[in-house]
Amino acid sequence: MKNLVFLIFIGFFFSSGLNAQYKPKKKKNQFYGNQRLQQPLFRWVTGDYAKHGIQFSFGPTYTFTNAKAKEGEFTIKSDNFGADSLIRYSQEAKSRIGIFAELGMVHITRKPRKIIHYYDWGIGFKLYGGREITESKFYDNRDTLIGKLDGEGKFYNGYLYGRFSAHNVFQINPNFFLDNALGFNVDYALMNGNMVYDGFRVPTEEKFQGDLIGQLHYSLGLGIKPRADKGFFFVPSIEIPFLGVQEWNGGSPAIHWFSSKYYPAMLRLKFVWLFNRDPDRCPPVDVNIIDKRYMEEQKNK
Repeated sequence: MKNLVFLIFIGFFFSSGLNAQYKPKKKKNQFYGNQRLQQPLFRWVTGDYAKHGIQFSFGPTYTFTNAKAKEGEFTIKSDNFGADSLIRYSQEAKSRIGIFAELGMVHITRKPRKIIHYYDWGIGFKLYGGREITESKFYDNRDTLIGKLDGEGKFYNGYLYGRFSAHNVFQINPNFFLDNALGFNVDYALMNGNMVYDGFRVPTEEKFQGDLIGQLHYSLGLGIKPRADKGFFFVPSIEIPFLGVQEWNGGSPAIHWFSSKYYPAMLRLKFVWLFNRDPDRCPPVDVNIIDKRYMEEQKNK
């Protein structure tokens, strides 16, 4: 988990550094020599489109699990001398695919910035699932196998959630850009999954996640703008929580269910439509430093 957090921040700031290396070209020949600056994100709104718009996202969810099965022993005591028995068990968590959908807005920064280029937020519903398989073998006091029982528990939890993210953009060309984002999400369980095993389960400790979840997440995607002069673009991306703050489990973003941990991820396809600019609205006028000081002096008189 520490390595994941480190890679996330390295990727985010590396992209920011690359983006900061490119400075706007004032001369025409310089401008056309650098294709990355022909249509940067923060300049899309100089035409017929506003700095705000609607975003709709949807896609599958997935839960990553520990690839290695957890093994252990459990002793069953007997009142009769020498009649104790032993259970050797193996528990393995399995992933399940879910789905999510979200509706929200996009807000592009008013001025070009080196790190944050736009914000977005959304409200949606998502399903996370998982399953746990337990294989139990019974041995007598002579360590002879006398039986075997299997069991399985599976669940889907449904969450109403809110999300906010700050995005950094590195323009590749007028139609493509890399999109890095850091954000947070708050989830509330409207639908709790199954808490009962189908079959036999070793009486080991169980933990079930609370209804309220708060996480910090990172996403990495490829932005695609089919037409450079239009206010529509879409971003396929992967979003992964890297820090859980509610409920606190040592900072782990995993969902606890039965005796296993499930690390959620979302494969997001986001569509963005920027609003049309009001044709009757006057465009903003740039004011130089001298004029600005003069206006401030006149205001203070």
